[in-house]
Amino acid sequence: MREQAAFEARTLVRQSNVCVISTISKNLHGYPFGSVSPFMTDNQGRLIFYIAGIAQHSRNLSEDSRMCATVFDAADEGDQNAHARVTVVGDAAPVPTEESEALLERYERQYPEAISYRQAHDFQLWRMEVKRVRYIGGFGHIFWIEKDEWYAQEPEWTLEDEKRMVEHMNDDHADANQLMLKLLHQVDADEVTMTTIVPDGCYLRAKEKNYYVQFKNICMDSKAVRMELVRLTKLARKELDTETTQS
Repeated sequence: MREQAAFEARTLVRQSNVCVISTISKNLHGYPFGSVSPFMTDNQGRLIFYIAGIAQHSRNLSEDSRMCATVFDAADEGDQNAHARVTVVGDAAPVPTEESEALLERYERQYPEAISYRQAHDFQLWRMEVKRVRYIGGFGHIFWIEKDEWYAQEPEWTLEDEKRMVEHMNDDHADANQLMLKLLHQVDADEVTMTTIVPDGCYLRAKEKNYYVQFKNICMDSKAVRMELVRLTKLARKELDTETTQS
């Protein structure tokens, strides 16, 4: 049950593009300070933020590394408390210089609007190391998830390898991107680009929005990623052809 809860919590975080982040206020002498921020996750499940140097959160984290990030499944109607939410608690630090360029390229693929931030207000990548996670999947489905339960194993590929895989999908298999998006998110789009690959899924971008595609199998090398993408593409063709035939 705990393993399933960790999977559900991690999936909700993977699916989310924005969270509420709370830091310890420098200006208000220790009070919590919350705001909304886009984020991405790395292969292991750590949270990555791109924050301006003049932002309160940068100032707060420079004084006190403790923070939390909350994501939730927003209710279209009914009781919000019946829907899942995750609070990730940990410590944040700037991404080291030797890692930041490749990681920023990944962030900009997922959030192209961030490209213009390079020249504005001294933006910097921050990475949150997870200490503990609180997951509420609904009434009575409540867990504390420990760090070793949260972190995924680092895959064999590098960020440069991932970039090549993404470029290959976009250059040679754009139709597969469209099919997967339509099957899994019921979104029809003329232009669909793959932006990111993590061991448990990938991200597609269309109509200025990111969509997470969950893999059936955890992929630890590029061969496994290729097999999973082929499986999803074949499934999409089969399911969508069936729908067309029946309609």
